[in-house]
Amino acid sequence: MKKQNIKPPVILALLTLILFAGFENAYLKWENEEAARIAHEQYVESLENNYGGAYTEGTTAGTLSEEEWEAMETAAQARMDAYKAEMAAKAAATRAEAEALAREKEEAEAAAQADSEEDSMQADSGDAEDAEETDTENPDDEDKPTEDEAAVATDDDAAKEEAEKAAAEAEAKAQEDAEKAAAEAAKAQEEAEKAAAEAAKAQEEAEKAAAQAEMQASVSEYATEVANLVNQYRAEAGLAPLTLSPSLCEAAEIRAAELLISFSHTRPNGQPCVSTFDSLGIPYGYAGDNIAAGQKSASEVMNSWINSPGHKKNIMNPNYSKIGIACYYDASAPYSYYWVQMFTD
Repeated sequence: MKKQNIKPPVILALLTLILFAGFENAYLKWENEEAARIAHEQYVESLENNYGGAYTEGTTAGTLSEEEWEAMETAAQARMDAYKAEMAAKAAATRAEAEALAREKEEAEAAAQADSEEDSMQADSGDAEDAEETDTENPDDEDKPTEDEAAVATDDDAAKEEAEKAAAEAEAKAQEDAEKAAAEAAKAQEEAEKAAAEAAKAQEEAEKAAAQAEMQASVSEYATEVANLVNQYRAEAGLAPLTLSPSLCEAAEIRAAELLISFSHTRPNGQPCVSTFDSLGIPYGYAGDNIAAGQKSASEVMNSWINSPGHKKNIMNPNYSKIGIACYYDASAPYSYYWVQMFTD
């Protein structure tokens, strides 16, 4: 009987596994790139829908700042990284399943080969008995395997051991890849959540700044209203009107913002209020100021000032010919609205 060798099926199975893994990696690479392209297009489309089509790749537009766009793009990239990690985990699981199927096929082929060889040995044994009926049989040799049978058994054991070793290595590698992919996916998810939180915070700050700017633009219009009311009171008293001075309005804006720090006629740095005139190069001979906080309109603040003897004295002072007016708004401040009038001759 010729010696049987079952290694070729094992080699064929391993080659099949390698070719399948190569095709799978190429397909997964294409799938990840295609998924990344589709996700990016959907991200850009969502930005255009949210911001009126103002988004242009690589630029900042719409109502968000450059930092806010970067935060949103970082969140999108983190989500993409999480998606890729998830795909890698699925690929590792697919490879493990393919390797398991290959092992099952290999074991089945080895078992079939062993059964075939056993049947062949039994047939050869029967022929030998028929041809050597006259030989003296030794009862001790009945169970002793022939050299060919021993060689086949040795090959079977070696092939089985090799298959088991390859299966164990493949399973361990697949498990390691799956755990690594899961860890990367968890990290990407954590980064995505962090980036999303930062983007939400940036959006909140942007909305707050926009509301502040809108309100400040609205209260800036109060200057003309207050000036008109001042001149009405002066006309009733037979006094000349005051001219609304841009430079005095600039000084008033500085003082109005300082009132949030220190509600006083003295500036936070300890200097008198008229030091703003010196820093802006505003000449004066006579000078004065009125301050107020909490009033929500021009008429309300003028009513407070005109009914206060000290403030009314500034409004009606015949030595003054110019006025600057400002209102600073901060919703988070104790009084929200802070008013200043500044007078010079």
